[in-house]
Amino acid sequence: MKVLSPRDFARVIGVSESSVKRWIDDGTIPASRTVGGHRRIEREEAIRFIRRTRSPVLRPELLGLEDLRALAGKTASAPSSELHDALVDGRDAEARGLILSLYLGGRGVAAIGDGPVREALDRIGRLWLDREDGVFIEHRAVDICIQALTQLRLTFEPPEEAPLAIGAAVSGDPYLLPSMIASTVLQEVGFQTMNLGPETPIATLRHALSTHEPRLCWLSVSAVDDPKARAREIRDLASWLATRGVSGVLGGRSVDRLDLGPDILERADTMAELAAFARGLLGAS
Repeated sequence: MKVLSPRDFARVIGVSESSVKRWIDDGTIPASRTVGGHRRIEREEAIRFIRRTRSPVLRPELLGLEDLRALAGKTASAPSSELHDALVDGRDAEARGLILSLYLGGRGVAAIGDGPVREALDRIGRLWLDREDGVFIEHRAVDICIQALTQLRLTFEPPEEAPLAIGAAVSGDPYLLPSMIASTVLQEVGFQTMNLGPETPIATLRHALSTHEPRLCWLSVSAVDDPKARAREIRDLASWLATRGVSGVLGGRSVDRLDLGPDILERADTMAELAAFARGLLGAS
């Protein structure tokens, strides 16, 4: 669903239709009008209003967010633990709904990624030590988080003229999620994004950068197979980016295993730092 009528949005948040029309007319909710003069609210603007006002979502299906129903009206009091439990048990709709509810409640993607998602998956990643199904649970949990992020990305769309960011996880790094979260963070901030995913050779990344000429390049390093080779590739890439005026940012739990030297690329140890750096770039444009 791309647009909602005032009546439908009123049903979503539990207010009168006349209140929604008044908010549209006084500019509180941006809206358009049909040829016949009927008010229409873009789904993205509806979600932006909900986040800003912390409005309840009583009819999530009208926003295309049916997974919120799996929460059965519960408010997350300990989101990291609740997300962990839902992921371990394979309650996928509840886990997706919880992540959506955190976003609708005002948390940014960076805060969700640095907090509940990271904390829940860190715990799940240690299950293989004492459970035979630990690896299975971890892989399923990652897949559920990817589903949630995919759904979350549909709630905000950068403008067509937004600058492009391209990134990936380096060769030897098989992890899907960190680069995907980075891509989602950058999209929320206001970039168009192209995520090349895990195990991406630097030559492939450089080809994409040459072809599409982005404003920003991100690199995720959550695992390292050959520290010397990866460090050499990243140093070469940093020099290459500098000659083309492309800003580069590097993050991931294994970056410290690389001997990169000082000031090779901007360092972002958290998604919040990535978001702050990206906002700075947009503000300087």
